[in-house]
Amino acid sequence: MTMMPKPLALALAVSTLALSQVAVAETVSATATVTVRNAFTLTEDSALNFGEIRATPDPTAGTTPANVATIALNSNGSWGAPSLGGVANIQVLSGGAPATFTVSGVAPFSNLTLTLPTTPVNLTTGSAPPGASKLIVNAFEATITSGANSGTRYASAGDLQADVSGEVTFAVGATLSTDNVDNVGASYMDTAYSGTYTVEVTY
Repeated sequence: MTMMPKPLALALAVSTLALSQVAVAETVSATATVTVRNAFTLTEDSALNFGEIRATPDPTAGTTPANVATIALNSNGSWGAPSLGGVANIQVLSGGAPATFTVSGVAPFSNLTLTLPTTPVNLTTGSAPPGASKLIVNAFEATITSGANSGTRYASAGDLQADVSGEVTFAVGATLSTDNVDNVGASYMDTAYSGTYTVEVTY
């Protein structure tokens, strides 16, 4: 029997070991996905309702702007004292309620920014003749009614914070005024007056 020289045998053994340790690799093309949903829901749950009032505009000739009477329906549901202007008058006969809104579908604990109208909104009736007196709504303000700052009047960005479910609610109040235009002989009809305004929430 022929014996293999030791150096050659050792070299073959090392070579065989090296071959047996060659790594085997596979590759796969993987996928990453994400869904973007920036949209959310802002719902008016109930309208701003000043209830039933007695209202008289100022009929004084030559008064520009006319004297006005005002009353505030606060966002916390309370009424301010009426402010009378000349013969203009506003009195509440039966109570109304502030508007209520719900934000849903935002990220949990998001800080939201609320923007309310800064210009007056006219309330009119379609059954009134042209030039008839209108009512005016302005000085809009809001109170947060759920979440971390529930019961707090909204003052600046960050006050309106969503809860763990991504929801928050708030109420909106405003001041109601008689017409500020000199309109001699005009009066208000016994009917509903209405107008629209915009509420914006961003985050």
